[in-house]
Amino acid sequence: MVCVCVCMASKTVNLSEEAYKRLKEWKISDDESFSNVIIRVLPKSRDLKKLLEDAEPDLTEEEAEKLKQDIE
Repeated sequence: MVCVCVCMASKTVNLSEEAYKRLKEWKISDDESFSNVIIRVLPKSRDLKKLLEDAEPDLTEEEAEKLKQDIE
């Protein structure tokens, strides 16, 4: 008999009821973990410029710049 245990580090996060409900709404299925939802939905970087550069070029340069200015 071979037993394999894959242990991943985890953190406990406290959420308000509202935050929990919103996160739960993003789940694709009941089998999807909240960790997978966060990894799927949130970008790796908070850098807006990098985020826009990495995005599909559906926006013109002018539209991207206006969006950037509107967000800032």
